[in-house]
Amino acid sequence: MQNLNLNKEQLDALREIGNIGGGNAATALSQFLDRRVSVTVPQATLLSLDDFSGYEFMMKPEELSIAVSLRILGKLKGGMLVLFSQRDALLMIYIFMQRKMGSTEIFTTIDESALSESTHIICCSYLNAIGEFLKLYQLIPSMAQTALDRVDKLSKVLIKRFVGGDIGYVLPIQNHLIVEDIEVNLYVIFLLEPESQIKILEMIGL
Repeated sequence: MQNLNLNKEQLDALREIGNIGGGNAATALSQFLDRRVSVTVPQATLLSLDDFSGYEFMMKPEELSIAVSLRILGKLKGGMLVLFSQRDALLMIYIFMQRKMGSTEIFTTIDESALSESTHIICCSYLNAIGEFLKLYQLIPSMAQTALDRVDKLSKVLIKRFVGGDIGYVLPIQNHLIVEDIEVNLYVIFLLEPESQIKILEMIGL
């Protein structure tokens, strides 16, 4: 599989997908929560599946983390993962459920539902952004599934759920989400099927 060495301009082009998606997500979450929300995108890159297996996220490989996964339906075939550290997932739940910070450390079915719903809003916002970027419209996210495990195991197991041999590259986009004075870090990760791989590679000059 091709080893990608992206230059600054190409990385900036990928970050622009994140900036548009993050901006859409901030607007949607702000309207839903009726609170001030902003999103910045410090990092975005395009990795081969082999490189991604060893990719370092914001948490240590052995740290417990939460992943919400879904399939992309419509003209773009693939999947999305939204990856949180356990701490950041709890913060997102507190925000979404309007709970007092630190009120719980145990994930319940209601907590999972809240995390899935908030993540669904983020994914819809990103799908609108990447649809515009790739000129592929009517992209719809499936129902989300939530999993808790070590981050190194989660990324491998959940990617295998989508990879059938067609997925060659992944697009991980780091998001720094601020809801008023609360900071939440997460990754939005696209698992790209051949047509979208080719379009993105062409658009950034590879």
